[in-house]
Amino acid sequence: MNENFTNTELLIQYLDGELDNLQVDMLKKSMQDDPTLAEEMESLRRTKDAVKSYGLRHRVSTIHAEMMQERKGKAAKSPGILAKMIPYSMRIAASVIFLVGLSILYQYYSATPEKLFDENFQAFNVHQTRGNATTALQEKYTSGDMANTIKQYESQLDNTPEDNFLAGNAYLGAHQPSKAIDAFLRIQQQNKTGNTHYFEEDTEYYLALSYLLNHQPGRALPIFEKINADKNHAYYKKISNWFLKRAERFK
Repeated sequence: MNENFTNTELLIQYLDGELDNLQVDMLKKSMQDDPTLAEEMESLRRTKDAVKSYGLRHRVSTIHAEMMQERKGKAAKSPGILAKMIPYSMRIAASVIFLVGLSILYQYYSATPEKLFDENFQAFNVHQTRGNATTALQEKYTSGDMANTIKQYESQLDNTPEDNFLAGNAYLGAHQPSKAIDAFLRIQQQNKTGNTHYFEEDTEYYLALSYLLNHQPGRALPIFEKINADKNHAYYKKISNWFLKRAERFK
């Protein structure tokens, strides 16, 4: 995902201070790489500041006006500016709620498998793997050379679980989901045969994304639901209830 943990939801969580340090770092990097995401963040920040500023200005002006009314001895005859502002404030609140509702509906109905994939895909960071890159494929992946990562992978006869996993990511980055699916399924088969757990949770997440991009939501959803239900899963925070609701449209 060119971040986008969209991602209007993620940006709002950032502004509200609800993200952990790792998510904040990832989001900042995504904004550096994606000017559109940075613009959306700035727009949300300005909107939030404007709302706070609006509320503060009117609170101060209201108190001042009513104090002046009291000093003139007219407080008993006047309902006060605060009371007069209530209907106007309610109209403002209703408008905000209406616009937010429209935004939610737009995000829901404009969602496509490709859009959900783009919002959530970010190539796996090889520095998170155990040990340093040792094979030719791993070295190419680490250097960011995804095209040659794929070429190297397809030229090899015997691939390790790590080779399969990194190649799957390279295929996803090249929007070749069917080949990514094959690579991730090979890891799962290797783990099953060898009773191992190499990249187990990582593979689940990226396999589900592969199914989504390959227009197989029926295969992707059970995996996403499993991740969403397990708070200890490494990718739990990436699969929100809102993401699931939008993904369910394609069943």
